[in-house]
Amino acid sequence: MLLRRIVALSLLSVSTMVTISTTALADTIDINLRDASAQLQYISSMGRDALGKTEFHFGVLYVNKNNLLSDFGLLVKDELGGNAPGFSVGVGIKGVVARVTGNNPEVSNASALALGGLVRYSPPASPRLGIVGQVYLSPNIVTFGDADRYVETGARLEFELIPQAVVYLGYRRIGFGLKSRPYAILDEGVNLGVRISF
Repeated sequence: MLLRRIVALSLLSVSTMVTISTTALADTIDINLRDASAQLQYISSMGRDALGKTEFHFGVLYVNKNNLLSDFGLLVKDELGGNAPGFSVGVGIKGVVARVTGNNPEVSNASALALGGLVRYSPPASPRLGIVGQVYLSPNIVTFGDADRYVETGARLEFELIPQAVVYLGYRRIGFGLKSRPYAILDEGVNLGVRISF
């Protein structure tokens, strides 16, 4: 059942990418690792308009103990402007499909539609340095399967080595409220990552 959802999610992502490929401006691969997990994300810039820069992403997070999460979504972001130099914000939506075990041998399958966003600060004196915080939440009404809510939070410190490559040190916490138990952590910890644009 979970495999069918992941395959359907992947096909939807590929068909969406084919549809928007004519407007894509840049592509990015983002990979981050820690002892217990690995995440791979593909991000495609869909252009800029009066509302800001739009990005489409999809990716997979594998965590030992057989936890697995696949996600896709859209994020619109832009700089705040002259009143808050160095600050940019983004608002987005993402769909997630996951297999969650946490510290329990019982396997739970969950999916969610989450709303969230991010805030990034880059000091005007050091534009290659950035501090990013993000959060995504899904309440019961849009969380399905064995779960009744989804919460993802994260923060990272990033540094632009060259215009096409950014390295970062981040912290991530992803959890589901499950019907069988109050809260199961899918992934939590510090990770080291790199983001490459091409």
